[in-house]
Amino acid sequence: MLKNVLLTGVMVLISCTLAFAQQGRLQGKIFEKESREPVPFANIVLENGGTIVGGATSDMDGKYVINPIPPGKYDLRATFVGYNPVLIKGIQISGNQITFYDVAMVSTSIDLQTVEVIDYKVPLISKDQTTSGASITSEEISKMPNRSADAVAATVGGVFSADGERGNVRGARSDATAVFIDGVRVIGSTSLPQSAIEQVDVILGGTPAQYGDATGGIISVTTKGPSRSFGAGVEAETSEFLDAFGHNRLGFNVQGPLIKSKTKNTSLLGFFVAGDINYARDGAVSHNGYYKAKDDVLRSIESDPLRPTGSGTGTYLNSEFLRMNDLDHIKTSLNSKNYDVSLSGNLNIRTTETVNLTFGGSYNKSAGNAFNYAASLLNYDKNTKYDNNTWRVYGRFTQRFPAGSESTSLIKNIYYSISADYTRIQNKFGDPDHGSDLFKYGYLGKFSTFKTPTYQFGNDSVNGKYYEGVWLLNSWDFDTLVTWTPFDINPLVANYTSSYYDTYEGQPEDHYRNLDQILLGGALVNGFTPKTVYGLYQSPGTNQSGYQLTDNDQFSINVAGSMDIGNHEIKLGFQYEQRTSRSIGYGATGLWNLMRGLTNFHLIELDKDNPYVIDYEGFVDTIMYRRRYDENSQRIFDQNLRQRLGLPVAGLDYINIDSYDFNNNTIEYYDLDGVMHTIGVGENLFDISMFSADELLNDGNSYVNYLGFDYKGNKQSNQPSFEDFFNAKDENGQYTRPIGAFQPIYMAGYLQDKFAFKDLIFNIGVRVDRFDANQKVLKDPYLLYNAYTAGEVSEIKGQPVSHPQGIGNDYTVYVDKVDDPSRIVGYRFENTWYNAEGAVIQDPSVLDAGSGISPFVINPDQQRVDINSFKDYDPQFSVMPRISFSFPISDEALFFAHYDVLTQRPTSNLFSNPATYYFFENIGTTINNPSLKPTQTIDYELGFTQKLTNTSSLTFTSFYREMRNMIQIYRFTGAYPKAYNSYNNLDFGTVKGLTVEYDLRRTNNARIRASYTLQFANATGASTTTAAALVAAGLPNLRSTIPMPWDRRHQFNLLFDYRYGAGKEYNGPSISREKKDKAPVQVLKNTGFSLTMNGGSGTPYTASRNVTSPISGGSNLLKGSYFGSRLPWQFRLDLRIDKDIDFNIGKKENDNKRSAYMNVYVQILNLLNTKNVLGVYPATGNPNDDGYLSAPEWQRQIISQTNPESFRELYSLYVDFPGNYSSPRQIRLGVVLNF
Repeated sequence: MLKNVLLTGVMVLISCTLAFAQQGRLQGKIFEKESREPVPFANIVLENGGTIVGGATSDMDGKYVINPIPPGKYDLRATFVGYNPVLIKGIQISGNQITFYDVAMVSTSIDLQTVEVIDYKVPLISKDQTTSGASITSEEISKMPNRSADAVAATVGGVFSADGERGNVRGARSDATAVFIDGVRVIGSTSLPQSAIEQVDVILGGTPAQYGDATGGIISVTTKGPSRSFGAGVEAETSEFLDAFGHNRLGFNVQGPLIKSKTKNTSLLGFFVAGDINYARDGAVSHNGYYKAKDDVLRSIESDPLRPTGSGTGTYLNSEFLRMNDLDHIKTSLNSKNYDVSLSGNLNIRTTETVNLTFGGSYNKSAGNAFNYAASLLNYDKNTKYDNNTWRVYGRFTQRFPAGSESTSLIKNIYYSISADYTRIQNKFGDPDHGSDLFKYGYLGKFSTFKTPTYQFGNDSVNGKYYEGVWLLNSWDFDTLVTWTPFDINPLVANYTSSYYDTYEGQPEDHYRNLDQILLGGALVNGFTPKTVYGLYQSPGTNQSGYQLTDNDQFSINVAGSMDIGNHEIKLGFQYEQRTSRSIGYGATGLWNLMRGLTNFHLIELDKDNPYVIDYEGFVDTIMYRRRYDENSQRIFDQNLRQRLGLPVAGLDYINIDSYDFNNNTIEYYDLDGVMHTIGVGENLFDISMFSADELLNDGNSYVNYLGFDYKGNKQSNQPSFEDFFNAKDENGQYTRPIGAFQPIYMAGYLQDKFAFKDLIFNIGVRVDRFDANQKVLKDPYLLYNAYTAGEVSEIKGQPVSHPQGIGNDYTVYVDKVDDPSRIVGYRFENTWYNAEGAVIQDPSVLDAGSGISPFVINPDQQRVDINSFKDYDPQFSVMPRISFSFPISDEALFFAHYDVLTQRPTSNLFSNPATYYFFENIGTTINNPSLKPTQTIDYELGFTQKLTNTSSLTFTSFYREMRNMIQIYRFTGAYPKAYNSYNNLDFGTVKGLTVEYDLRRTNNARIRASYTLQFANATGASTTTAAALVAAGLPNLRSTIPMPWDRRHQFNLLFDYRYGAGKEYNGPSISREKKDKAPVQVLKNTGFSLTMNGGSGTPYTASRNVTSPISGGSNLLKGSYFGSRLPWQFRLDLRIDKDIDFNIGKKENDNKRSAYMNVYVQILNLLNTKNVLGVYPATGNPNDDGYLSAPEWQRQIISQTNPESFRELYSLYVDFPGNYSSPRQIRLGVVLNF
């Protein structure tokens, strides 16, 4: 680790590290109002809620600079002897921008201490417009219909939103956008209390060099800070009597000083704390609503789920005979309730005028039941329970060295900031009834299997005596009867077996003589779940998941440095970050099947070497054989089970695993003579530690997946090496198969120079990222075992060989046979293949000489991979120049442009799991590629802003992006020992667009922020799995770009806020009073509304010439071109209507009355209840019909269903998928009280 730190330190030639908290800068000039002469030595102080944030003294030219400043609103005080003090209220500071403000002071010969108060107005045109995007302040956010950070970001032009969410930024993939909260790079939940948000900055382009690891956009959220006076607020919001969805929210905030300055009315130690508690009864609101079985029908199916087929054997599901009159239509989903708790706070300590300490953090807990559409009809009571927790803390030390008013130093306004942060994420998923109790997932009840020996007629000798024509035992395991005792651990699933036994009561023959007959008859045994209803809906009682636990954290250290060198603002920095990902998950239901297969596995055969006779008064007609004990075949689970039961580990007792009685902790077994016994244990019999790691990994068909935990579920106290998986053993000599946590290391350094040259403001920087996946990777992704290269092969079987011209020494050699090579058939370098003559070939299968594509492996007898096939991940360096500038033509017009190179480390499919390679030949799924490299985007932008009136402006922005090395599924054809699917840096794309933005500052009560974006977003893949169908069909990846699913050609965003003021600023309707000395009643005083609109043209989808369905399967046949069809246009309006009510708290006669205000609002999401179409079926283009029921080619399959009429009705309901439509109208009433 130290080597990595030093290496990157040399790389960026700096010794301080980058603080990701974006900072702003305030600068200007102090001058005398009439003469315009500079005022030197004036004292300037910047405050936030009475807490001093920074200050400066004007120089001889009256100039001042305050730096760094967190984004937000501030008050600026300017004082000097002989001048009236000036207070500018509400100066808006944006991150990574210079805010210019000149202060005009009035000289006076009389010290009246009259303070001139000026309300700051954000200029229409910012001189420092070197980044594109938007900064939305808390004042504006507080009035918006949806106040979450993501929803606020979705109102910015260039941010795609399908249904109110924050989606893709300027055509990039959704995971290409980075989110920061108070400077901390967010992993896990981004939820914050709504009252805690001070400002949301959205950066779409012109990304400053201090930002990296994102190729889409940056969303930076700044939370509120302390105040010099105590204050608090509460908020309550509900939809209980307004809609059916049961939304409720309760929020609070508290702020104030803990220690005040004795000489100044400012806070030296202040705090801010806010929290939100959200509860939603419906976690999956739907425009369509849902269908569920009527309560009495469901209870009937649950208690008696099966019916006989009528053929004497087998059963049908009663749920496959449901008709529409058996169902209820409901507005809300069932058992999807959830709650969310968010807390945020910070502590600000001002130790001196130039030193500041800040500590802060946030916490989010989200818990409830996850909605599952397949379970919504019959099995909603078993929705997965989840519990997600994210908490983060940070500390930051900042020291400034402001230049004195008389300083002549070239270097001025130096500051540095040291910060550290830590984030922890813990998530749990599991069955709502069983949680982490793994052995209850698949348990139905007690199955007692009665066995009898079977014989065959034959001859054998015993103790040297030959017996002819006697009965010979040929099996101890002929099952005659399985009795069944249900338990209430999974009562609904147990009812399937009870129903089966009731159906064939008294008929064990052909129905329940053994477990196989029970399963074939449609009933269940331990470890099995009910089959689905026509492959569509889950049957009642189905456990939807196993158990999973994730435990991730992130630690980073950041320090920032800045200084002014003449006219140049220099920033430089470095960052170190390490993430740790741990998880463990069990396929808990199937553990019973695993136990059944592991128990008694070593007792399958008979011990015919040691026969014994049955002697009845000297008459022998039977020869017996006991079970043969095969020590090498005995499984670890079996050994541990026998130890727990007190049975001999090497004994011949045959244990019936399914006879376990959970209530009484007993189990049945047959002794060596075939006599059944029942044995008890004092505690729960089963534990996951009874298995070995290899048994749970099950040759790649795993019942457990883990990293950072051992296979027993214990968090690792140290980090095992990759090699330990292959070699580490416990005290009993069993492989423990440890898999370490994923701990990638990310470091970055940057240097940035912002300066003005005449009227131009330049921001020029360079950023260098270093990403180290910090893991082992295959030396060659095409080879599981090492092979010879051309430089290592000079002869084969004693015969000299020569390599064609152009074949390098590091090219891999391919031969005719792996085990007996006699000649070279080809070569490969990375992904390029060559034949024996050195010519490039496209299809490596031509190298198959009859025994597969055969590399010249060094050890052809090697059957298992070992550490020698791996190397360390090669750290990836990314150099990213950033250039942006703004050029004011006049006070009313501005040009701006930028050129950015952006990179991002791989976000998924990267972890190197040694188990994947150890069981490589048994794994058929797509596997990770641990050698993935960062993706890259090159971004260009040119824009123009024109002032239209004193309160409005128009901005035109054109942008072009090239996206490279995006990750896509890829088939490593020709890999040895088998071809496999993984991922590679293959995809590329371009985004072209134009955004027109109209900004109207409040004029005649109205405030408008509107934008239109014309965009063309094309790429070879929209996600990492876009090419999955092509790969599955054996076709190559796309090499031509196609529209992406979020390629909205025309997009509109609107924020329209209209409200009335109070007092002299009120211009609304009034009601005169009877008494003339009474002021008229201002009916709409402090009343207004805020309307947001998001929408545009439809997004693309790929049409199909054939009909596929969840029943039929198959692949779609392309109709037209990929993503060549379009959904309908989509629009969504959200509205908030509110009224502020000001009042005082306290007695009238008391001078210490406290002002307060209450805000009452109505929030309406999807005001017009628009049913936007978000998804359609490729064959029909409809959101509610995939064409299957009417397709002629599928009628035979439909008729063959258990009940075709029921099938048609249930299928038509199923394909009317709620996710194909936008969410419905939701109405909420809220009250905010601040004091």
